[in-house]
Amino acid sequence: MIIQEIRNATLKITYGGATFLVDPWFQDKGTGPSAPAIRPEMQGVKNPLNDLPFPVESILADVDFCLVSHVHPDHVTKDYLPDETRMIAQNESDVDALRQMGFRNVELFSEFANTFKNATVTRVDGVHGDSPKVAELMGRVSGFVFAADSEKTLYIAGDTVYYDGVRETIQRFQPDVVILNCCGATMPIGRLIMGLEDVRQVCADAPNATIIAVHLDSVNHATVTSDDVRRMAAENRLSQLLTPKNGEIIRL
Repeated sequence: MIIQEIRNATLKITYGGATFLVDPWFQDKGTGPSAPAIRPEMQGVKNPLNDLPFPVESILADVDFCLVSHVHPDHVTKDYLPDETRMIAQNESDVDALRQMGFRNVELFSEFANTFKNATVTRVDGVHGDSPKVAELMGRVSGFVFAADSEKTLYIAGDTVYYDGVRETIQRFQPDVVILNCCGATMPIGRLIMGLEDVRQVCADAPNATIIAVHLDSVNHATVTSDDVRRMAAENRLSQLLTPKNGEIIRL
């Protein structure tokens, strides 16, 4: 597999003979909304905080399918994406939302395994908040597990905190590679996604897997930076934990 971190949760993945774009957020720097932030210096700062590493045209080259874990504005917007982009959404509500954005080629992700060329992709649940109230407010989110005869198994956890479901997914699928959204995004209502302790727990649950940290340095409500993750990896001798820069490619 080839995994390219684009920016935030946007990934370009070549797997099983297909090229996937995950959560395509191509908005220009500082042109999106500002999330309610707990860090005073970040209040009112508009997202995204950085530019894309490459022109959109080069990112879109050879993309076959676009997987959308959920339709929050730091995961998918219409910016620069062609109307005919083949979008795969987690539920009917997100299908409708993507069509309202102007996409004309939107499909519903099956509750069971989906086949894309030689890749089988299974949707799994996440919990988008550190309390039932926060998770309910943030709505349904998805992760994805990729499998193919010629490939290592890949688990993209998506926008979730660590909870029993993450551990159970790791136990069920035994992934060789796990991608975590882990900037510790936090609003006054609570923490929304994984932070450093969650990452440590996943490393313990999957000690033989390569863990890749993403969704970093791009939103104003983050509380964890890429440097924080690298520092933790070094201090805890977590050689399995990788933190790619925007645009960086990992081949596994």
